[in-house]
Amino acid sequence: MSLLRTPFEDVDRDVLARAMAIQHWLIGEARFLDNPDDTVNGFVSRLIEAGIPLDRMTSAIPTLYAVRQGLGRNWTREGGIEVLEFAWGNDDLYEASPYFEAHRTRDWVIFRLDEIDDGAYGIVPELRAEGYTHYICVPIFFRDGTEGGLTFATRHPNGFSSSDLALLRAIEDSMAILLDLNRVWILLRETLRMYVGEEPQARILSGQVRRGDIVPMRAAIIFADMRGFTALSSAMTVEGTVDLLNRYFDCVVPPVEEGGGEVLKYIGDGVLAIYGAGDDDAAACAKALTAAKAILERVEAAREEAPEGRRFDIKIALHFGEVAYGNIGSGARLDYTVVGSGVNLASRLADLAGNLGHKLLVSADFAVHLPDCVFKSHGEHSLRGVATPQTVFEPGL
Repeated sequence: MSLLRTPFEDVDRDVLARAMAIQHWLIGEARFLDNPDDTVNGFVSRLIEAGIPLDRMTSAIPTLYAVRQGLGRNWTREGGIEVLEFAWGNDDLYEASPYFEAHRTRDWVIFRLDEIDDGAYGIVPELRAEGYTHYICVPIFFRDGTEGGLTFATRHPNGFSSSDLALLRAIEDSMAILLDLNRVWILLRETLRMYVGEEPQARILSGQVRRGDIVPMRAAIIFADMRGFTALSSAMTVEGTVDLLNRYFDCVVPPVEEGGGEVLKYIGDGVLAIYGAGDDDAAACAKALTAAKAILERVEAAREEAPEGRRFDIKIALHFGEVAYGNIGSGARLDYTVVGSGVNLASRLADLAGNLGHKLLVSADFAVHLPDCVFKSHGEHSLRGVATPQTVFEPGL
């Protein structure tokens, strides 16, 4: 809490009335808005209606996400909303910002642009160049000990008035509560998405959390495996093995996700992914085949770039069948995954691809859905754990 906060009893009645109206919206209607852009636009419009000469507002929250450290939004009067992503390792940028000072002192940072040097904070030259006259940085402290905040800037010749500052201070707690609640939802969705995938996180948050809750579905199944991983990694350090796997997964995962598929599981160096068929089996198979071909292209490019001893190759199997998609496990320790005989068949088909020296094999159940594609038969093969011999094919690449 700011040490300079203006108590409600010291706030002008008119300012207090405007502040209370905004506070009522922040802790009422705004809590139920799903789209953060709607929240930002709603908040900004209410501040402007309350008489605050706002021309720029930003938010910043820490996240738990693999590809960035934080997330925010920047609203400007002329440009609308821009999503901000704060990369890992941006400590120098943060330490040169007003946020760093606000978090250190646990108080607002306020300055006029005509009273501050360019070197005071990294953002000052940008603000000055864009014609801003007055700037406010409000630190927000979250329940888990992390820090974020909000900033406000104006181009008004006189800057923010004392009444403007009083109104903002009167709604400080409400702003913090809403930012904290929105952050919790972002953390839930992004952390779940990062570990279980897009559709599973949506199903989990919609209430599908009981053990045994499953959804039968028809799907095109992709099972990808690195060739010779054990031998390749045995000559590497642990750090080298992690780097190898990450480079490999960078070849496999993006093509699957770009086509709308779900990567459900990393099994050592294996990747299990599906394309749900819905009412269109052929479309699911076509997307899976497109993804598989893109994976092979990426692997080939990675091989050309990698030094000897760090090059990897791949074997991919495609199958189509019915799977069970949902919660499996014991007690309160569950896994959201896909199971069924089709998953086992895809895994064994990938093993067969390796044994036969092929990069990509598909099952007859998969090939039949793409009659316009050219497939070369490699005959019938017995697969471990699969009751009947399977006719397998290699697609024309």
